[in-house]
Amino acid sequence: MTLATDQTEPVPAALPQQRGRRVAASFPERLARVAGVAVYTSFEAAEPVWRAFEATATGTAFQSFDWLSAWHAHAGAGTTPAIVVVSRQGEPLLLAPLGIERFMGLKRLVFMGGRMADYKAPLLAPDFAARVPAGEFPAMWRQIARALPRHDLAMLTNQPLALGTPLAPVRNPFVELGGVAAPDDAYVFDLPATFDEFALRYRPETRRIDRSKMRKLEASGAVTFRFAETPEECVAMTAEILSRKAAQLAAQGIRSIFTEPGYRDAYLALAALPAGRSLLDVAELRLDGAFLSGSIGHRRQGRTTLMVHTYEAGAYARLSPGRLHLLQLLQASIARGDTVYDLSVGHLPYKESFCDVPMKMRNFVGGVSLAGAAAAAGMRAGLALKRWVKHDPRLMALAGRVREHFGRMRLPAPPAGH
Repeated sequence: MTLATDQTEPVPAALPQQRGRRVAASFPERLARVAGVAVYTSFEAAEPVWRAFEATATGTAFQSFDWLSAWHAHAGAGTTPAIVVVSRQGEPLLLAPLGIERFMGLKRLVFMGGRMADYKAPLLAPDFAARVPAGEFPAMWRQIARALPRHDLAMLTNQPLALGTPLAPVRNPFVELGGVAAPDDAYVFDLPATFDEFALRYRPETRRIDRSKMRKLEASGAVTFRFAETPEECVAMTAEILSRKAAQLAAQGIRSIFTEPGYRDAYLALAALPAGRSLLDVAELRLDGAFLSGSIGHRRQGRTTLMVHTYEAGAYARLSPGRLHLLQLLQASIARGDTVYDLSVGHLPYKESFCDVPMKMRNFVGGVSLAGAAAAAGMRAGLALKRWVKHDPRLMALAGRVREHFGRMRLPAPPAGH
């Protein structure tokens, strides 16, 4: 049996399913356990090994226990955890936060996190690449598949080709299962030791314009840039930034997760984490106390990822408060010793000025049952269409104009007399 993938040739990484009576189904599960594979169906059961492993594992904050447990508690209740831990000699080698969700009457296997996880990937032991050489993961996947609950298809999307850092990449073993390029790339770049060194990446004229805009802004009033310092501040600032970002996107005709109570509550739960477990990096730029720009990111192992960035389009829009805010974020990251900055997934023109070579992303969609294979074919076609549109500037410009038109139609009418 082979698993149909996005590629022309099938990849010999089958996802065998448990069939027949319960007694018969236990045999492949026992084989998986002998191979060092365990599957946890609750966050509570996985928490001890997960927290201990993530402290040193290679991966992103999107795969941390706190991040995904907050998502599952508030926005991901429809996903049943199937958290995979592969161990060798009693030590975890890989943790894959997988889950199974209902889709059109089928069960599909996904990486957990929904729209709150820009990257879908495993956590890997520091020596994973040495212990599982390139090309050997499909065999490990067959062992994992024996232990997974029954499902009809696998939809493992938004996978980075590599984890780690741009200077020290660590291959994502799931890419060996096949698939095709995702619609969006990711914009990740290394940080030098000083901000002055970083600024040299720009033309002298660009640096001059940035300095001029900051001076003009400072001449207009008291400029403050600050990070939230306590959980209470983090919650208050996060709530305001999410509301402003939702309004900004609605005006462009873009449906966002920030208007959905579940996702908003998940962000606020993360913002309320105590200092010792804090993940969010929340900052705002103000002029005479008035909001100009705000951002929500997260930090893990010297890597800051920017997830939400919004600015006030008003009298000071010509001074580019959003860009000035981002430059302040970069300066602060370098000052505290971060080595990587991540502008996350999705193309925006400003990202190209910071990141010369975007990182490719991968989508793997494969069917297991007959019904799952048919659904997977439709999903692959939809993802291919999405990539085609996003990589055609004319189509993207047209889509933007259509979104803005419908966004303006949905905005509430101004009060009488205004």
